[in-house]
Amino acid sequence: MKNQGRSLTGNLYILGFCGLSIVYGFLFLSKTFETSPRLSFVLGLILRIVLIFSTPIFEDDWARYLWDGWISSEKGSPYGITPESFFGELDPTRTEILSRINHPDWPTIYGPVLEIYFYLIHILFPWKLWALKLFLLVPDILLFFLIRTKYGIGSSSLYFWNPILIKEVFLNSHPDIIGILLLFYSFYLAEKSRFRLSFFIWGLSISVKGFGILLFPFLLKSHWDKNQNSKKAMVDITFSILGIVLAYSPFLFFSKETDFTALSRFAGSFTFFPLGYNIFYNLFGGLSRVFWAIPAFISILFFLNKSYSVDLGEEEKIGITFFLFFYFSPVVNAWYLLWMFPFLLTGSRVFWPSWVFLFLAQVSYLNYANLGDWKSVLEKGYYAHPDWLLLSISLLFFPILIVWYRIRFSSKIINSLDKTSLLG
Repeated sequence: MKNQGRSLTGNLYILGFCGLSIVYGFLFLSKTFETSPRLSFVLGLILRIVLIFSTPIFEDDWARYLWDGWISSEKGSPYGITPESFFGELDPTRTEILSRINHPDWPTIYGPVLEIYFYLIHILFPWKLWALKLFLLVPDILLFFLIRTKYGIGSSSLYFWNPILIKEVFLNSHPDIIGILLLFYSFYLAEKSRFRLSFFIWGLSISVKGFGILLFPFLLKSHWDKNQNSKKAMVDITFSILGIVLAYSPFLFFSKETDFTALSRFAGSFTFFPLGYNIFYNLFGGLSRVFWAIPAFISILFFLNKSYSVDLGEEEKIGITFFLFFYFSPVVNAWYLLWMFPFLLTGSRVFWPSWVFLFLAQVSYLNYANLGDWKSVLEKGYYAHPDWLLLSISLLFFPILIVWYRIRFSSKIINSLDKTSLLG
């Protein structure tokens, strides 16, 4: 109600979210989700439908989604076209949407699969935010049943009632759920040895957002473990390229531009809720943009060697890789972390610091604007955060990681100490 009345503050939101998180944890620990899975699913579906018709919280990206759908219908492609070039637009609907777009001097940064989605929604229901959110139920429900098939009822219910997922997708309309489904499904297919379709689906996930690139080595390793045939691997990998090319091809008929131009500018200059990246920046300054992703890629190389990572499960490795990538990233939007969420539902051998990160990222909504500190907004920018907030969240993960390591490898450490004492 506070949100509807435009009187919701950042602090009040975090307080409410903490309450929801406690309820979510209680329902999970009490196994309430598992006692009546059908009722749980129906209630979760009703909640989503209610939020579809509600106002987003602290978000305006939806305006760009609607705008891109219209631009694609008019020009054939949204790429390379800046919203500010339409300033002076006389149509009242387009003027209203245009006034809500952040960074109107930037062309769109969204991948072709999302742009196709925006276009189709615009053709069916022009300028309707509820329609943009409504059809996200399809990948959401498919992912629910996929998780249920792979991990069981408890995990699927844990997915379906996650307050971050529900809020970011069905209240704030972030369509990342499309790419998350594709990425998770590609690994499901790989487990079934359907590698050509797996690589193809992975290519489509990359055409939503590029986060899946981190997991390509894991997909390739799965292929090699089952086939150990380099020629077959090369043939199957071409299907991932096919998926990417097919996604981009409709737009290349109308424009020489893609999302890469705007993405390179975004990656090279934009900063939002930087955690570990700030540590790099204080040490290396502008050079941090060059190698902030190195810890994640080092972890991948480490995990590809069985002798170094034999004690870790595959989902655990994926959770660690995603954690390092997002922790050191210069841009950490709360909904980005949902890309690792399905891989955190195995029930055992989960990299639980990624769960902590998933929830703590909601603190990113405590920027100066949402805190009502307009003096700091004028001095440091609309999207800037207080230094104390960034520092405290950044440092909090150090003891969390130490605790995880001690718990996860406690038996190994004890055995190692016992062997040392015997030798002594």
